[in-house]
Amino acid sequence: MKIKDLTRFYPTAEEESWLRAMQEHLNASDHVIRLGEADDADSGQIVSRDAIGDWWGGRYIGQVFFEGHQLEIEPRLGMRVIEEWLYQALNLIAPPHPSRDLPAESFIALLMAMVWSQRLAAASRHGPPAFRHERAVRGVFLRGRLDVRRTLALRERGHPAIASVTRLRDLDNDVSRAIVCAERALSDIIGHDRWHTPRVREVLPSLREAVGARPKLPTRADLRRVRYSPITRPFEELAELSWRIAKLRDISSSDEPGSSSGLLLDVAELWELFVLNCARRALPDFTIEHGTQAANHDHLLRSEAQPTVGMGRLKPDLLVRSKDGPVAVMDAKYKRLAPSLERPDGVDRGDLYQLVSYLARFSPRGTAPGMLIYPLDPDQTELARAEQAGPWMTGMGGRVEFVRLPVDADAAIRRLEDASRVLKAEQVLSAAWIGADPRIVL
Repeated sequence: MKIKDLTRFYPTAEEESWLRAMQEHLNASDHVIRLGEADDADSGQIVSRDAIGDWWGGRYIGQVFFEGHQLEIEPRLGMRVIEEWLYQALNLIAPPHPSRDLPAESFIALLMAMVWSQRLAAASRHGPPAFRHERAVRGVFLRGRLDVRRTLALRERGHPAIASVTRLRDLDNDVSRAIVCAERALSDIIGHDRWHTPRVREVLPSLREAVGARPKLPTRADLRRVRYSPITRPFEELAELSWRIAKLRDISSSDEPGSSSGLLLDVAELWELFVLNCARRALPDFTIEHGTQAANHDHLLRSEAQPTVGMGRLKPDLLVRSKDGPVAVMDAKYKRLAPSLERPDGVDRGDLYQLVSYLARFSPRGTAPGMLIYPLDPDQTELARAEQAGPWMTGMGGRVEFVRLPVDADAAIRRLEDASRVLKAEQVLSAAWIGADPRIVL
């Protein structure tokens, strides 16, 4: 079954029954590849039904196998757009062979390969996954720790040797096996290995030499028994991702009740990182804090009895600051800014309340504008009232805009540069955004 993200689809009666079972038993977060730090927010649903019973794709793309059936979710904005967002978000270099020429299954695998390659590069920054293990040795010299019991046994037999235990570092381990198995699975699905990054080509030969070109995939229990040092700790997440990639094809044909596998990319997270990357390039004179990576988080409420305890964390996606304080609050929303039965103005009520909460905390005098930034869908011709009647004013006198940003990086940066010029002008003319020309908008 094939659908597109954030798009209505029409399942048959049999497919609808299967989708209901999948909704009940399958947790999307178990199959999502995170591009950044994990967030504690609701991970959303793979598919959902609206108030009138229509089925809609969620914010994920990828493949899910559940009880012998497959759901393939393609990007509604096109494969090339998602590919560019991924390059921008992870600072990758595009491969010489365009992925848009690949079939959908291979393209999804290529997206996973790009994320996997980036994780491998980050984990192997200090070297390949070499782990220490104990090895018993016997000889005339002491190597490592003296093995008293075995040495006494040798003496009883009249043997002059010394038994000892030494700790060696080598690449023959379960983490290496999981990495090699994942690379082979990705290359098999994509159909070639030209997706290899320079770091993959550098690390992979030594791992294959240690564990072989076709090692047996370790079990999840084997990987959980691996003891990581501070240097090798980054390989823990890579090993888990590698296991899921390598295991994907083994489980996909299983029709056992409750059996599921799959890999999903959260396009909402990808859109947020894309907007962040473009904003930092368009607004170099400002400091942009990324909400999910900020060291400190503000709260809606703080305990009077325990001042260090807060409730309701406030984490805007992008907080634009100057030396004088916040100058703009931006939140990236991978949703349709379009009117619907549930959202007649085009905006989720929860998103609106969230933005106003951010502004109340970071700009209580209304000096900084707030923006909800949506992807510009070229096929959408009808404007939502939130965009059509904007900009809007809060009770504090602050300005709020609902913006559809181009999905191409260069065009998005140009639109954000317009915002940068407005922010600079307002800093010179007054400390309040209210005094800006309301005609100058994103």
